[in-house]
Amino acid sequence: MNLRGFVFLLLLVTVMSCANQVIHTAITYSTRDYNTVGKMMDSIQPPYIINVSNGKKRIVFIGCDHNNDSTHPQYKIIEKYAMDLQPQIAFNEGGQIADSIHYTSLNEAAFNDGETGALKFCADQLGIRMMNGDTPFKTELPLALQRHSKEELYLYYVMERFAIPYHYGAYGKKIFDNVFAENAVPYLLKNGFPLSADEQQFAYFKKIYQQNLQQEFNILKPDLEAFDYINDHCRFCAVGRTSKMLRDSLLLDKIEVALKTNDRIMITFGHGHALAVEPALQEIISQQSKK
Repeated sequence: MNLRGFVFLLLLVTVMSCANQVIHTAITYSTRDYNTVGKMMDSIQPPYIINVSNGKKRIVFIGCDHNNDSTHPQYKIIEKYAMDLQPQIAFNEGGQIADSIHYTSLNEAAFNDGETGALKFCADQLGIRMMNGDTPFKTELPLALQRHSKEELYLYYVMERFAIPYHYGAYGKKIFDNVFAENAVPYLLKNGFPLSADEQQFAYFKKIYQQNLQQEFNILKPDLEAFDYINDHCRFCAVGRTSKMLRDSLLLDKIEVALKTNDRIMITFGHGHALAVEPALQEIISQQSKK
């Protein structure tokens, strides 16, 4: 299902973003569905670059590999396009980065914060703002609950945002029990995820994991395939696709709004997102001559 079939969700909820109330209305874009994206990713070597223009309006979207390897070619490519485009505004994935954060070099930026750090370094060099292009969890959650059960979302978000990053070394030597209690549960609660006192316990999470996946939870051997959105026929993969489609829809909304007051926009997101929104970016930029 692409965003044409998904747009009705955006009519259902009035959401709060930062301190301002934002009402999202239906915007119909052509996008690639994430099953197609998954098949394409096997033949795509990131960064995947989308460079579209219409008159003085231009968008450069760099679809990145999420890594902190400062020698990866994507970082020099981000810098090259930033200097060439001279964007007036930039959008990153993963939340708003404080204006007070600065890096002394591209290498330091990439090593500390991947493509987001690299884009922030370039934005500082150009004297422009880097803005969060992603969807606040408080916005995503009520929309996702329209399509999936609370239990499905609980398992998915803990796995995708905490357990899988932990598996790949994101939390160093901390034991996962502590990561769950000190990071995952507070994150969910502060963003309005409804959890009773019992549901906040790691024992409860492990219980529903076993009930849903018919195996014990083992942080050393998590079932990665069960939560990978590119897989066609798994329950939690569908949750992942819902999350990505919501985020894409609201990112496209932000891009379209930004084009009203800016001519040149640069974005860094994962290359799966880039593949998904590429047709929509072509549509958005082609519409500029009509406005």
